[in-house]
Amino acid sequence: MIPSTMCDLLRTGVSVIVGTRDAALTPECTRAWGIRVGADRASVTIFLTETVSGKTLCNLKENGLIAVSCTRPTDHVACQLKGRLRRIRPATEKELELSAAWHREFAAELLAVGFQPQLAEQWITRPALAVEIDVTDVFQQTPGPGTGERVRP
Repeated sequence: MIPSTMCDLLRTGVSVIVGTRDAALTPECTRAWGIRVGADRASVTIFLTETVSGKTLCNLKENGLIAVSCTRPTDHVACQLKGRLRRIRPATEKELELSAAWHREFAAELLAVGFQPQLAEQWITRPALAVEIDVTDVFQQTPGPGTGERVRP
């Protein structure tokens, strides 16, 4: 279960980086365009752009293993979620709205640390797929004492 303090973090405009691997243990990384914590706090849904996430999606279909690293740019508060793929499906209209709201919050985070607004305007975020994940482990990733430690609910 994801601790409530981390749920609060994940409801902000965090950077969402997705890591997978193939059968040869070759890593792959892509950006997700939002994250939603499940009501059970034991699952999340991330949003991937199908056109630029091909290898990640292939890896997920092959072995189902995933790591999702989330960092808030303005203060570097961070966590990592590890889990298993539940399913991949087209994002609903409501989820696309959620992803768009996340996109605005993430862009504001980046502006606050000095990025130019044009950067966020150029991202390809659609068509989006919703990737549902059962979270198996949660790790503290904020720089400082306890970084890398497994978090208990």
